[in-house]
Amino acid sequence: MKQTLRDKLIRLVLHGLLVSLALITVLPFAYIVLLSFGDGVIGAQATIPESFTLDNYRSLLSETAFMSWFANSIMLALLAMVIALVLVSLAVYAFARLNFFGQRKLFSAILLVQIFPLTLSMVSIFRIFMVLGLLNRLMGLVIINSVFASAALVLVAKGYFDTIPKSLDEAALLDGADRFKIFYKIILPLAKPILAIVALQSFVLAYNEYVIASVVMTEGIESMPLAVGLQSLIVGQYGTNWSLYCAGAVIGSIPMLILFYSLQRYFIDNLTVGSVKE
Repeated sequence: MKQTLRDKLIRLVLHGLLVSLALITVLPFAYIVLLSFGDGVIGAQATIPESFTLDNYRSLLSETAFMSWFANSIMLALLAMVIALVLVSLAVYAFARLNFFGQRKLFSAILLVQIFPLTLSMVSIFRIFMVLGLLNRLMGLVIINSVFASAALVLVAKGYFDTIPKSLDEAALLDGADRFKIFYKIILPLAKPILAIVALQSFVLAYNEYVIASVVMTEGIESMPLAVGLQSLIVGQYGTNWSLYCAGAVIGSIPMLILFYSLQRYFIDNLTVGSVKE
């Protein structure tokens, strides 16, 4: 009886914590959605709007360069995601399966990239962009975001690749398969869960990145990515209109929600995928 009561109390506390975490996560987004329909919200300290309208969304789509920003960010994020998937999968396979000169030092260098503060590298990044003629060009952001995303996600993906039995490689080699066939026929299918995480994280990183983009994309309002463009809705030529900003944030979050729900089955169904050839 005491054990049953204790179990019920534990479940009650856990459910209470989960509900609290859900509210903490959902309420800010719900508030942004509410403000996006607000009429004349001009301050960040605004409470519940007194009246609601669809004019914010109409103005966003017709009077601003939102669609250009949106398209730029989608293209940027998709290209960065594809490049990061290729770089991370190849790099992690090399680190997890191959032995080569300088392997540990190279891996340590990747760790060092993560430790070095981004703000301290901004001057160098700006100088490199200027020398290579990449200032105010979307391809420059694709390159830098792909590099940063790949460096970060190599560390995440290597641990998963290490859990895939090496006996699979050995059996395939005995059957006459080469390294490339082992990589894309055996390793990649088993690594779908972590590759889904790499795809999602690299997309989100490139799609949301603001610091670098705000420094190297300073000319041409229509060439800016979404994160920088939205900033102009509250500081810049569009004045201060938080309802307009929130409307842009709501629409801008849709691609990430779609991508997450498209890939979430890999997080759940395939986390324990693996096999050993008998």
